[in-house]
Amino acid sequence: MKKRLTTILAIVIALTTLSACGKNSGTSIQEEIPKSENSETSAQNEFPKPIGSYTVGRTQMDFKYKASDNSERELTAFFFYPSDSSEGKSTAEYAFPEFHSLRDKLLVRLGGTAGDEQLFDSNFKTWSYDDLALSEKEKQYPVLFFVHGAGAYPQQGTLFSQDLASAGYIVVSIGHAESGVYKLKDGRTVGMSEEFMDDLTKYGMEAAALTPPQIVTEKLEEEEAIKISRKLTSAPEAVKFAKYAVLQREDISYVADNLYKMNTGDIESMFKGRLQLEIGMGVFGHSFGGTTAAIVSRDDDRFVGAVNLDGNMLGALDSDLKKPFMQLSTVLAYNTNAFLLESNSEDTYFAIIDNVTHGDFSDSLFTTTDKASRGTRDAMEQRNIITSYTKAFFDKYMLKKETEIESLSFDGVEMIKKPHR
Repeated sequence: MKKRLTTILAIVIALTTLSACGKNSGTSIQEEIPKSENSETSAQNEFPKPIGSYTVGRTQMDFKYKASDNSERELTAFFFYPSDSSEGKSTAEYAFPEFHSLRDKLLVRLGGTAGDEQLFDSNFKTWSYDDLALSEKEKQYPVLFFVHGAGAYPQQGTLFSQDLASAGYIVVSIGHAESGVYKLKDGRTVGMSEEFMDDLTKYGMEAAALTPPQIVTEKLEEEEAIKISRKLTSAPEAVKFAKYAVLQREDISYVADNLYKMNTGDIESMFKGRLQLEIGMGVFGHSFGGTTAAIVSRDDDRFVGAVNLDGNMLGALDSDLKKPFMQLSTVLAYNTNAFLLESNSEDTYFAIIDNVTHGDFSDSLFTTTDKASRGTRDAMEQRNIITSYTKAFFDKYMLKKETEIESLSFDGVEMIKKPHR
């Protein structure tokens, strides 16, 4: 029973089975990101060193506002940003020790028993440092948002946030009310709401009943994949569950509003005049966070595009995002999101990665204590793939660099691109 929470969350986003897909892969063809001494064969107690030249600072802010459904939403946000020095500080705490007790309460709420296995070591080492000075190397820095998965926590994207911050981006990761697990600055902890958990379970059961088993491991022909993806995304519980992605989109838009106020100095912060907002912002997320990222990109004109890390497209059925979009995924997520190849009018990319599981698109790639939940692809190689594609996407569409995403090539990765119409 201790695996029930993991199973339900997996069903919701990955639609049944989190298994390695396809043939064994080798090494990446290009080595854009150097290998770390922290390899797959060594004990995993820290993230690999970030790819860029900047030291990574991290600071936390809390926000509170009234959403469109009149609910009061209290959020926290972590900012990962470029800095010039660690200032002699120790690395920042990864998540927070209370996470696992909150998770145990959730297990019991779902009808199980408290788990005896931690999802990660609370002492896992980051490469971030709390409250450093913002780097003076550039006048302003571009802004990205990261969105965590259902039932996850705002630090869930630390691996990729550190990489991008070290390369010159500011990355904002929000703990979302109802659907997230996080700790506010005053020490209060927040878990998922009962309504969210009930809706999550109903959607998971519906998805499992509607999912043909072959789509877990076999790439379907495009026409068939589009047909199945429409069926799954239009199912009643899927439509109902999509409301949470809309609320998370509102969270991000609200925090984005505050970034503009920080930039002008209307809200006091280290970011006054330092945010490169005139070029727009980007958004990426894992699992249900990837779902949210697509909706943010579609609905908020300040965002230039989105990257979805193995999430589905609830709430975006047949949407023309009218923005560039990239999906990095298992073959299963391709089969369940393929309608975007037909509906989106701007550049659309699907990278299908073999020998990985759903968790391999998040910090779990390194932090998981359950090695059986991992795919067989080397963790450093998978990190290389995701960071390379994500950075290239935002470099191209935000910073307008002459970057050819299709020129990135990795063994065991199929890239499908539909150019804008």
